[in-house]
Amino acid sequence: MQQKYPILALMLTTIGLAGCSNAVNQSHNLDYVQDGQHIGYQDQNNMYQEKLVYDVNASGLAPKGQLNVWAEKLVNELVLQNDALRPDQPLLVTTPVMSDDFNQTNELALQLQQSLQAAFHAHEFNLVDLNVANSLRATDHGELILSRNWELLPTDLPVSHVLVSTLSLTNEGVSFNGRVVDVTNNRVVSAVQSFVAGKSLSGYVLPANKVQTRGGIIYRTENTKESRFTVLGDEQ
Repeated sequence: MQQKYPILALMLTTIGLAGCSNAVNQSHNLDYVQDGQHIGYQDQNNMYQEKLVYDVNASGLAPKGQLNVWAEKLVNELVLQNDALRPDQPLLVTTPVMSDDFNQTNELALQLQQSLQAAFHAHEFNLVDLNVANSLRATDHGELILSRNWELLPTDLPVSHVLVSTLSLTNEGVSFNGRVVDVTNNRVVSAVQSFVAGKSLSGYVLPANKVQTRGGIIYRTENTKESRFTVLGDEQ
């Protein structure tokens, strides 16, 4: 009988450690592992999100940042919600725009677009890159083929579906809404909604200031909690 108590104590200790480990993992919604070390932050408001971990040393994958992990989570849900798009059908990932102005974007959106493309390719979808020009340009800065000049881009791409998305900056972080649309009839075949706390995108967004410039208008507030996060590089 005396030998059973140490075994029971060991079992209870193991269960307790496992429970603590799970509680910590759930709070790190955009954590990742790089060079064998865990990198991330603790956010109690996002405990519902699962944790994606990449061990570079163990699996040989390229280092992953918070934005990469977020993009992969978004694509994972789009694939899960998809009810029509086949992997062999051409898909174009467009640049996310601001929810209040479809003609405006920012550095965060441009980087997120690149990450979404990589995440879709990981699922073996038939991606189309709109920014590949019709011809290579040899310049003093290098051999270039990517372009945002519409006159240099092909106009007859066989695209049947596009990913369109919007971003919204709030006083707590960034909201994302995306959907895959069939361009032949504008039918939505998949959709995703997501929110990430500003702390999790510290390399891309800044906490709101008391004075901000939006659309050429200066806004001032004594309470920064009433102001929105801003993207690095945007006018403050």
